[in-house]
Amino acid sequence: MKTRTLLLISALFLSTAQAQDPPVEPEEALAPEQYPLAAILDPLQADRLFQSADIGIQVVNAATGEEVYAHRADEAFVPASVMKTLTAAVALQTLGPAYRFTTALLTHEDATISEEGVLDHDLYVWGGGDPTLVVEDMWRMARDLKLAGIDTIDGDLVFDNQFFDQDYLIPGWRKKEDMTNGPAYFSPVGSLTVNYNTTCIVVAPGPNPGDPARVQLETFTELIEIDSEVVTGAPGSRPWMTIEREVDWAKGTLHFTMEGSIPEDELDPWRYYRTIPDPSLHFADVFRRMLKSQGVRVKGRNLLGKAPEDDMRVVVSHRSESLQALLNTMNKSSSNIIAESVLKAVGAEVYGTPGTTAKGVQVVSDYLVGLGVPADEFTLINGSGLSREIRLRPTHVNAVMLDMLANESLMPEFVASLSVGGQDGTLRRRFSDDEHTGRVRGKTGSVNGVYCLSGIILGGDGERYVFSFFVNGYKRSSRPVRKLQDRFGVAILDLPPQNEDQ
Repeated sequence: MKTRTLLLISALFLSTAQAQDPPVEPEEALAPEQYPLAAILDPLQADRLFQSADIGIQVVNAATGEEVYAHRADEAFVPASVMKTLTAAVALQTLGPAYRFTTALLTHEDATISEEGVLDHDLYVWGGGDPTLVVEDMWRMARDLKLAGIDTIDGDLVFDNQFFDQDYLIPGWRKKEDMTNGPAYFSPVGSLTVNYNTTCIVVAPGPNPGDPARVQLETFTELIEIDSEVVTGAPGSRPWMTIEREVDWAKGTLHFTMEGSIPEDELDPWRYYRTIPDPSLHFADVFRRMLKSQGVRVKGRNLLGKAPEDDMRVVVSHRSESLQALLNTMNKSSSNIIAESVLKAVGAEVYGTPGTTAKGVQVVSDYLVGLGVPADEFTLINGSGLSREIRLRPTHVNAVMLDMLANESLMPEFVASLSVGGQDGTLRRRFSDDEHTGRVRGKTGSVNGVYCLSGIILGGDGERYVFSFFVNGYKRSSRPVRKLQDRFGVAILDLPPQNEDQ
């Protein structure tokens, strides 16, 4: 209890570096039967989930820092994507809500552009780690290069991918099926990224039943080949599809073998997203093709290298949306690639380039320790939560929530990044009754057997609470877990109003 009380006091009333209040002695802490919400929340423990899974819960009054309910709150759990709340908090404090990722086209300061539109030097493409740059942004950069008067690049295209390290795969996740199939949530992370480091295979029916289906890449690259035996089925026939993915990690190439049937009367094309193995090679190939589409000829080769730090000038640049906007997407849609890119950017900002996961994790660790969390109480692996090796306690996440609520300059941005119950993100279908909509803001987290929810809730008594409800080790459908978590939330939402005479 002593550690828990320290966390609440330091998070609510102190900055991360100036915690000075004396700790509350253990005998001053509430015994479980003394929790103010025990009479309302304890009956939930009759649910069979409490016998078939590991559950940790803590509820804290955000105004007073008082722990009003807890169940195994000081035990460590796998938090899954709830980890992203820590990444968001540290990113806002380190980078600031106005931070933007930049991708720039550079050349030497003394380079010239002839009347014929020939750039007499190399063109450098510097990647600042933007995880949200898409092919439309790349097209705009190529167009702007053309508008700058460049029709021909007499030198090479040099792609600088060294703002981040070259360890592309998310640490802590090597699930065999994901390594083989490349699902979009397991995208590699690089400082040169396009289309979230995925490729999109588009499938549409052919003219007549029995004809080959139309199968193509949404963004073409020679690094990817497709062998398709997908056919057009009769109207109303059973649709099916199999996709086998083969990776040449050394060359950064992909080969897909596809079989299936798409009905002739299917109106909307099917889209399948799969990750690419090497972000830099993929970016380079797509960008060169984008230049060609704009009529910009490149005489030299595609090379990976570092842009000189001196005597360079920017020809074209693209900036991402603000960090605030990116964190909204990261938390509401639970984007792993945004979380990991943001974490590496944090590492680069604090400990210098290249940004690495380890550097970013160290910043998060330092932040937790600054809140009063002993370093031996938690284990951090990455910024997205995509790992079964991460360990956090409900008290740790609530301490972060309280700290951000107490931060007057960053609180609005942090709270806005969370999903709104009944309205958006991963909570859009939860807490959706008219009287509950908009009163819960939270972050979900789930991998098989792990279902977590943390956030901020406006109780029916007019008080604001932060809460964490972690469930680990449940091997069945997630529906009973979410149902129990929702019952828990509704119990707080429906608290009776406080007696004004008290």
